[in-house]
Amino acid sequence: MGYPAFNLTLEQLAGVEAIDVASLSELARADLTRWVAMPSRLRDGILQQMADYVAPIGATLDGPCTWLDPETKQCRHHQHRPQVCRDFAVGSSGCRQWRAAYHELL
Repeated sequence: MGYPAFNLTLEQLAGVEAIDVASLSELARADLTRWVAMPSRLRDGILQQMADYVAPIGATLDGPCTWLDPETKQCRHHQHRPQVCRDFAVGSSGCRQWRAAYHELL
């Protein structure tokens, strides 16, 4: 996981690659709308995290999202979360599986 998973590439989010909005999926368009509305300090932080990211060697999990507050177990920037987070049903079987997998890392 590591950082919020927007449905766009680093190059698209950074504005390096022109975005053909008509060719984006509905999920990517929703994330682009949220991205543009997000405060620039959050965007800059995510871009830096994405650019600096190195997958852990030999690890099966990256660790929790950088937006997760370890004390409250809540998203620090809930209103700006990407579509994948919005679609993830709290309490679902997938949610319980991820919580079990990441339990040791929190």
